[in-house]
Amino acid sequence: MKRAIALALRHLGSLLAVAVLVVPVALVAPGYLRGELHRANGDWSVFTPPPAVKYNEALTAGVMAHVPSHASLATVGAHLGAPWTRWVAYVIAPRRLTNAPAQWTMVFGEMPQHAHLHPVRSWRYGADWLVER
Repeated sequence: MKRAIALALRHLGSLLAVAVLVVPVALVAPGYLRGELHRANGDWSVFTPPPAVKYNEALTAGVMAHVPSHASLATVGAHLGAPWTRWVAYVIAPRRLTNAPAQWTMVFGEMPQHAHLHPVRSWRYGADWLVER
């Protein structure tokens, strides 16, 4: 009889451990996963840039709207090692920023013609341009 009681208490302890450790996770996880999926598939603007990173949000939105996701973008007037260009590269991913010539170019602070580009189409965002060549 004592043996049966000890065995039952051991099983009860295991059940209590499962209840304490697994049940809260099982209750919280679905809502957490739904929230993460919503944020991941939602608007890119929910991601806030690091402090002191200033960039042209309208140009970034234009890239997201016009440039295919598999494309590369060249830059004129930007240093790819700067914190703000790394942030833009993060936001526009999977598109890739490059120093090499590309069909799409972001021109910073000058007109596409001054950068010796001959656009098929171009969009102006303040002082910056998105150019398709």
